[in-house]
Amino acid sequence: MLSEKHITDVLGGTRLLGKLALTSLDLADMIQKGLPTKSVFFLQKQMELTDDDYSVTLGVSTKWLGRYRKDPREHMDANVSDRLYRIARIYTLTEEVLEDKGAANHWLHRPQSGLGERTPLELMKNDAGAREVEELLYRIEYGIYS
Repeated sequence: MLSEKHITDVLGGTRLLGKLALTSLDLADMIQKGLPTKSVFFLQKQMELTDDDYSVTLGVSTKWLGRYRKDPREHMDANVSDRLYRIARIYTLTEEVLEDKGAANHWLHRPQSGLGERTPLELMKNDAGAREVEELLYRIEYGIYS
């Protein structure tokens, strides 16, 4: 279902990433070396997030976003790259499950009963929360969610 190609597409594809990621190992190498900062803003635009919402979800300050927006040639460190990948992976899964970009963006901002009335964006800040969001999406996909 979820492929590396879909994930890399929401990060800007080969145009921004510089190369094609064919496997998870390719992505792991790219994350460890640091994803390009242009990918941060490409994903932000896809998700239609304000700097405030995005900085909280990504775990960086709005000043960080501003600094890297001015100088997008740089690469992020591995930790921020890993968080960006996690957000891209869940966003891609949300789009696939809900089959609509607008519905995916709406769903990510709304409290979900399956997440204890928290928004998916709130939970995407760390890996444990992200796993909960993924589990809920898989339950929705397979009709287990009630």
